[in-house]
Amino acid sequence: MTPHRNSVGYLALLRNGSVRALLLGYFLNSFAVAYLIGYYLNITLASIGGPALLGLFATINNVFAGILPVLAGAFSDLHGRKWVILTCVLSEGIGLAILAFIVPFKNTLVILPAAMVTVAFMASSPVMVSLMGESAPRNAVGKAMSLLFLTNSVAGILSYLTFGSLVGAVGEHCLFLLSGFVVLGSFLFYLRVSETLKRNVVGGFSAQLGGMVKGIRLIKEPYLKLFMIYVCFEFFVSSIASPFVPVFLRTVYSLSLSQISWLYSAIGFVTLVGAFIAGYVVDRIGSLNSLILRDSLSVPFLLLFALAPFPSASLFLAVLAFIEQLNVASSRYVVENTIPEHRGIVLGFRASLARLSAVPAPSVGAILWGFNPKTTFILPALLTPVGIGILLVLRKVRPLAVRPSGSEDLRKSF
Repeated sequence: MTPHRNSVGYLALLRNGSVRALLLGYFLNSFAVAYLIGYYLNITLASIGGPALLGLFATINNVFAGILPVLAGAFSDLHGRKWVILTCVLSEGIGLAILAFIVPFKNTLVILPAAMVTVAFMASSPVMVSLMGESAPRNAVGKAMSLLFLTNSVAGILSYLTFGSLVGAVGEHCLFLLSGFVVLGSFLFYLRVSETLKRNVVGGFSAQLGGMVKGIRLIKEPYLKLFMIYVCFEFFVSSIASPFVPVFLRTVYSLSLSQISWLYSAIGFVTLVGAFIAGYVVDRIGSLNSLILRDSLSVPFLLLFALAPFPSASLFLAVLAFIEQLNVASSRYVVENTIPEHRGIVLGFRASLARLSAVPAPSVGAILWGFNPKTTFILPALLTPVGIGILLVLRKVRPLAVRPSGSEDLRKSF
């Protein structure tokens, strides 16, 4: 695919006030929960109930994350994007407050508020992607998606450094309360975000339900159906290993929590560069080619991470994080091949299918871990070529022509 003419750059995107407000809110939100989702919750749960509780948490997390994103996406298609995001932020704050109360008691029920925080954060993702994609010109959607990844990476670096330094210095309840205050602080910036899809819903519940059904029927189109199959497979494979990365670092390489925080912070700098480059790569070579490139490169480096001694393994983990930034192509593919009226529900359906398909993955990972921790990463590497094959077939399926996003007023600012 050749580059788009008159492509809009990152600076031009940032001149849009709504884009800036969205990114600032997302930065604070990500800063508050990145260390939790990245490693701290997994390690905390493993310390309370071992790998079994960690696997149960990941399973519960995937079940709820498989239901809520499609509901969030559908609701945003009917009533606008912003209020769904605000609801998710409030849910995160409530979950963090409960964590602050219950974690000191080392009760296994901690998995419920932990899942509430992570699921609420993930449920806002399809709405966030819809809003960001609709706020950018069509020839800069890849860069718009990369801005979200860049924001998440910067917030993650600071989150790992800040909260990682506080681990052990303050009580766990203080960490969760501090995270809750930061999450609620993002609420103020999200309030300043402009809606990109304003609809007057008429006809009552039946009409709204009909609109949702119409959006879901769109997924029957061959190009979207095959893409959803790829997403489900890819997420299942990656979810076998991902929950066990921090535990692998802790048990196999004997890293302390502080060392893991510093390692994740260093990797965060790598992802910054990767996200910046990914925006240009995806807009230049296209979504499917970018995903094929990512998967092809991930196979050898995942094997090397599992088999190499430390510190070489940390280098390969950083390379994997760099490559993973090409995943912006997945969001770009949906945005560029759906109409605004059904974009939220399609993105939500993608997130829900992915999470539901990943439900058995942590259990598979736990079984592999019991056999040999390294096999938890070797098997996903060996399965990845199947996903590449699906993408190669998908390249031959012609998507339907869709009209541009409905946020032309926002785009005039560029």
